[in-house]
Amino acid sequence: MKEIEIRNRVVSRLQEWVGARKGDATHRAIIDAYNSHQPRPRGYRVSYADNWCAATVSAAAILEGLTEIMPVECSCGELIKLYKALGRWIENDAYVPQPGDLVMYAWSDDGVGDCKKDPNHVGMVERVDGNTITVIEGNMGSASEVGRRVLAVNGRYIRGYCCPDYASKADKAPVSKPWYAEAQTWAKELGITADGTRPTAPCTRAEVWQMLKNYDRASQQARRGE
Repeated sequence: MKEIEIRNRVVSRLQEWVGARKGDATHRAIIDAYNSHQPRPRGYRVSYADNWCAATVSAAAILEGLTEIMPVECSCGELIKLYKALGRWIENDAYVPQPGDLVMYAWSDDGVGDCKKDPNHVGMVERVDGNTITVIEGNMGSASEVGRRVLAVNGRYIRGYCCPDYASKADKAPVSKPWYAEAQTWAKELGITADGTRPTAPCTRAEVWQMLKNYDRASQQARRGE
């Protein structure tokens, strides 16, 4: 699976939850998924009454089997600590995220300079169109629901980004052999060329003579059955 496919897969999980509200069956399923992870972060069991934005993105990681690259936490502050430990925290409001990245908010941001305030909300980037970011969030608004927020790159209230290493989970592209690899192996096995080095470099007439002589010797040995 390619990196973009993994990103889209985890985003799709949150898309399925859009419209869920605190107390309904989907909300309870999200919290239950979070609590199913063992050991529970800091030993805490999230209740149906708790704030649940971080639990939402964590539940998606659990259900998609991505907890190695997406730390599980129900606290925004603790989640940042975990991503910092992985080297996957971006302390830059102006960063242009990708789908599947997590955006941290600080509602106390005064809009001056790079925000350093304590985080208190998190969502997952669904898509980026130019300078516009669409985010899916749990525990959103007065309805406490899973919904979408649209904001600008480097917009106010952005605290930073948690960026899972999705590439580490992607299938590695096969290493392609050069077009001459089969012939190079053949020449080395027959002793036509000594070691097969400099395969694409020009050769001198002396080298051509030597390779032809080696080939003639190999052909004669083959005829004699040696």
